[in-house]
Amino acid sequence: MFAAEIISIGDELTSGALVDTNSAYLSRELADPGIPVLCHTTVGDDLAAMVGVFRAALSRSDLVLVTGGLGPTEDDLTRQAAAESVGVDLTQDLSAMEHIRALFEIRGRAMPSSNEIQSFFPRGARVIGNPHGTAPGFELEVCRGEAVPGSGRAKMLVFPGVPAELREMWECSGRRLSLNWQYELTGKRYTTVTRVLRTFGAGESDVESRLPHLIARDRDPRVGITAAQGVISLRIAARGEDAAECRRRVDETARVIYDRLGDLVFGEGDATLASVVSEKLAAAGKRLAVLEWGTGGFLAQQVPRAVFAGGLVDSGDGLIRKTLGLAAGAPLEETLRAWRKTTGADAVLAVGPFPAGEEETLAERFPVPTAALLGDAYREASYPYGFHPAIVKPVFAARAFDLLRRLLF
Repeated sequence: MFAAEIISIGDELTSGALVDTNSAYLSRELADPGIPVLCHTTVGDDLAAMVGVFRAALSRSDLVLVTGGLGPTEDDLTRQAAAESVGVDLTQDLSAMEHIRALFEIRGRAMPSSNEIQSFFPRGARVIGNPHGTAPGFELEVCRGEAVPGSGRAKMLVFPGVPAELREMWECSGRRLSLNWQYELTGKRYTTVTRVLRTFGAGESDVESRLPHLIARDRDPRVGITAAQGVISLRIAARGEDAAECRRRVDETARVIYDRLGDLVFGEGDATLASVVSEKLAAAGKRLAVLEWGTGGFLAQQVPRAVFAGGLVDSGDGLIRKTLGLAAGAPLEETLRAWRKTTGADAVLAVGPFPAGEEETLAERFPVPTAALLGDAYREASYPYGFHPAIVKPVFAARAFDLLRRLLF
């Protein structure tokens, strides 16, 4: 099976000073034409380490994409490492040298002598132009069994690490070179069709138990399952030569998931519970108000201005019920109805207080009420607080929106 891997170069990445966004971008770009990515590797500016990583990648993957290390400074070692990994020397490309020199002239600057190294490439490599940068990339074809272990051929495409330059070069030539190489080795052009279903109201293991045969790794289409902030996402992916056939298989699997999970599925793609509910309210010309204790304003931030009717945040001093002229112990439903009348909203959401002080030791058992009001219809549910502080607000906001979703649909 034709496969790729991606290597990112730089001490700034291995130290954590910068986050590698290039690998994620290239993986997404390779997914559509059906090129699976086997590995992501990040290596610092160390020549021996880079040579080892390059040789390993070329021995096991058909296409190796490299970003970074093409600058003019002493720690930019990618071109040298690529040459050493396949046992060739560096040679200058005069056209690349003229392009670099011209860029400096356009910018009204004298070219430092150190930039000349950017016109050198492994012998046998072909230059990949960089329209707006001084670091051209290159493509290098390798016959395994000579410089690197294995049999057959592999190709390395090398780009600068500056994200804007990488993306421009990928659009101009990188994508085409990758697809042509895939076709040269396989005689086929593949595509991948994906569809993401978003669910809420059941845990990851519960969802998987309802779809046991769909999650199997050897199944086609593949169904991947991920969890984030209480939302379980199911990514269906089919790979093949015929896009229409891939789409048919994906849609068939999606129908099975909808049948098995029912109203646990709230949307697809990038949909959130807040966006699904807000779009439904907007389509009906309705407005939403919120009351918050524990979420401290987070709930209101999820409501688009076009449907937002107002919000109150209580810090634990009874502000909400005081503002509404209610007794301190007034029921939550009464509080929501009073706020709806005050704002003229069609719907109201509320998240109750989170534990504080000594109560934090019993947080797992601390009940947090959530409620939704739509017209005369009211729903309330209480959930244990037990979540990591980093995600507790998004989870309870999602729970509140989910209550309203079930009233709306």
